[in-house]
Amino acid sequence: MVQTEAAMQAYDAYFASAYVPAANYVWPAVVLIIAFLAIWQARVWVYKF
Repeated sequence: MVQTEAAMQAYDAYFASAYVPAANYVWPAVVLIIAFLAIWQARVWVYKF
């Protein structure tokens, strides 16, 4: 799928004004938080036995 230059500029402008513009730094943090929560939930579940 080929995007036009106008579409790319609109995309860049939208994410440049986002609350957290550095998405390449946010996604690893989100993955680590989800992994931490999953490990914590697994420990809680195992502790019940």
